[in-house]
Amino acid sequence: MAVDPQPGTIYEFGNFRLDPSERQLVRDGQIIAIAPKVFDTLVVLVEEPGRLVDKERLMSRLWPDTFVEEATLARNISDLRKALGGSASEPQYIETVPKRGYRFTSDVRRIANQIPNLIAEPRVKPQLTSATEEAGISSIAVLPFRPISSEGRDEYLELGIADALITRLSNIGKLVVRSTSSVRKYIDIEVSQAGHELQVGHVLDGSIQRAGDRIRITAQLVSVNDGRVLWAGKYDVQFTDIFTVEDTISEQVANALVVKLTGEEKRLISRRDTEDAEAHRSYLKGRYYWNRRMRRGYEKGIHFFEQAIEIDPSYALAHAGLADCYSMLGRFGLIHPSEIMPKAVSSAATALKLDDTLPESHCSNALAAHIYTWECAKAEHHYQRAIELNSRYATAHHWYAVFLAEAGRAAEALSEMTQARALDPVSLIIGADIAMVSYLARDYDRALEQCQDTLDMDPNYFRARMWLGCVYEQQGSYEQAIAEYTTAGALDDSPYVLEWLARAQALSGNIEAAKRVLDRLIELSSHVYVDRYYLASVYAALGRNNEAIALLEKAFQDRSCWISRLMIDPIFDSLRNAPGFEQIASAHPEMPFTN
Repeated sequence: MAVDPQPGTIYEFGNFRLDPSERQLVRDGQIIAIAPKVFDTLVVLVEEPGRLVDKERLMSRLWPDTFVEEATLARNISDLRKALGGSASEPQYIETVPKRGYRFTSDVRRIANQIPNLIAEPRVKPQLTSATEEAGISSIAVLPFRPISSEGRDEYLELGIADALITRLSNIGKLVVRSTSSVRKYIDIEVSQAGHELQVGHVLDGSIQRAGDRIRITAQLVSVNDGRVLWAGKYDVQFTDIFTVEDTISEQVANALVVKLTGEEKRLISRRDTEDAEAHRSYLKGRYYWNRRMRRGYEKGIHFFEQAIEIDPSYALAHAGLADCYSMLGRFGLIHPSEIMPKAVSSAATALKLDDTLPESHCSNALAAHIYTWECAKAEHHYQRAIELNSRYATAHHWYAVFLAEAGRAAEALSEMTQARALDPVSLIIGADIAMVSYLARDYDRALEQCQDTLDMDPNYFRARMWLGCVYEQQGSYEQAIAEYTTAGALDDSPYVLEWLARAQALSGNIEAAKRVLDRLIELSSHVYVDRYYLASVYAALGRNNEAIALLEKAFQDRSCWISRLMIDPIFDSLRNAPGFEQIASAHPEMPFTN
């Protein structure tokens, strides 16, 4: 939670100018990039110059609802001194009062703050970074926009505006842009740290506040290597002018990075997929929930994408987003495919009909054709077309890699996944799915290493836990597999987690435990959808092959969204020579990847 500043006040001290409402610290006309909590620490201190501010009061202002240790406050003070050009041994602005607190020692001038209702021109002349000079390619992360104050906070806009800018900037050929899923956790992280962790040369950092029908945005483009601000701007406009703000920021970032845009790139970064601001806001909310990559997120995403479409039926991106939510619910066995996937097919087709120049439209059609209608040639065409339209669209490379892996084209799959990872090196889902691609190729050592690398970034990442369990299972480390599936089950209660757990228990020889979980799954299937594809794997692990094959036949009838990997999935290796397994393919000529 940010410190609420005194309204309408700017503080000046030494050669610094502090604007709390805009969350900017400027020295001799140059914006100083500092972490949000460090900024808040400065605000508290300058409000009471010359007075002792004790540690307890400082900590209660900075972290009102969180317990933190004094060491955290001490680090904030140390970082603040560095930003102001001082140190503990030579305190230029901040005096430490041992065992009590801190005192701001400089004279402070208070002046009124008047914010113009206009779009600012660049404050700092753009400068080339070494990466731009040497390679002609720049990399950037657009961080979620921070709330100016806790009052009237709009979390959808904080990430949504970043997402909109990411989409626009991704159309620039000489610009590598990190994905929304990668940047979403960096809302309260110091710019330099975020830049280094995201492995980019530049960070677009900003703040946002909405009050009624007005919106206030500040933004600055920062060089990660040296902290220079290449461009900064502030906007105080009607919410209906949000498109103009997005246009301007995109253009100014491109100019600041000295990227010469082609005519097509200029058109793409300024294109408007809807002219209705409220439809756009609903779309941003849908994307916000989609990026959570969980059932609840997909369901809420559907609500907001439908809301956007109701306002503007011609909004192609909203139709594509809707299709992807439906497809994910079907892919992960959360809703019966016959109930959810025809909606995915229809929404994807509508998106493509409305705008066939959107890579998102092609990806949505490719995914539905891949996992449900089993039209392999169509799926591959649309994946390739999405990449052709935007070669830096990490999701297109990612989903195409999964398609190739399930087709048994392991080398091509790994190549596409490597490209996805290069474009988005800290994406958890891409990291986990590199493990999955390696797993399907039976490269278990590589899959294990990739799972561990992903879990180093987030120990609670569900998909990495699941694939780690699969790797242990194939290596015969059944107790470790059971432990990983159990951990995953605590993170996500989807029925297919229980199916994987029961399979590992059966393979470990703990038949009674496997049967108990199986009984629970059978009971669950009376009122929720339980994917028969993975249920068949439990019966195969128990040696009940006839029942396993019968369940796979039912999975075909259900059009399970996992059938696309049947011919290569290691969990059915024990079943491949069983009577009746080969007849599955011959009985279903529409089955994907049979050749």
